[in-house]
Amino acid sequence: MAGRSGRSNVLIGLPEKGRGTESRHAAGRTCSREGCSTILSTYNRSTTCWLHTAPAFRHPLYHASP
Repeated sequence: MAGRSGRSNVLIGLPEKGRGTESRHAAGRTCSREGCSTILSTYNRSTTCWLHTAPAFRHPLYHASP
């Protein structure tokens, strides 16, 4: 979204510094299942893609205590 100055405040690409950069995984990782070439997101903590990850059931009213 461009402001009055005409500049956009939207940044595209991986952050070079800031909160959470050290906790992200490397770009370009692929699913660890044999024959799967799905590229995983840097935010995905799993070693497998959504198709090869076992489903985790969580009750809709469940709230984790801080």
